[in-house]
Amino acid sequence: MQIDLQKITPVLLAFIGIVGIWFGAPSILVKWIFICGILITLLVFYALIQPEQFPEPRKLLPLYLIALSVQFLHFLEEYHGKLYEKLPILFDFAPVDRDAFITFNMVAYSIFILGALAIYARKKQFMLIPLFFILVGTVANAVFHCLLALWQGSYFPGLYTALIYLILGPMMLRILLRQKGLVGS
Repeated sequence: MQIDLQKITPVLLAFIGIVGIWFGAPSILVKWIFICGILITLLVFYALIQPEQFPEPRKLLPLYLIALSVQFLHFLEEYHGKLYEKLPILFDFAPVDRDAFITFNMVAYSIFILGALAIYARKKQFMLIPLFFILVGTVANAVFHCLLALWQGSYFPGLYTALIYLILGPMMLRILLRQKGLVGS
């Protein structure tokens, strides 16, 4: 019996990601958000990403890099708005340590940059990384920040830059869905 590394690599990446988040995330709230995000991304990965239908890097990569650059601005908005203190308190958790918040985000962004290489090199087995950023980092992030602002009845740190993801996230998803034949041109 021969093991196909290309088929199991996404599962291994998900496992490594879950272990890394469990031991490296700054709070239990962040752990559960990101672990659920990884598991959902893994399911979507196997439903969407097929070798013969791999997204054209020239179509997906520019949007991915724009979204990633917005993520750095999003981080600044969250940081200066003290999201690391305000968000956990809403859910009756202790505030997150500022340095832990910074470290967690910088490690995540380093991984997301590697995700750009997966798109560029057309490495299907590593597409879990950019797919996670697209699904969780843009789409879910945008929805979550909008819901937080509605719940609070006012601005919540990260809202303004998250609004950009309401455009970029669906644009990137459309490229992936088009490759699968689930949406028209």
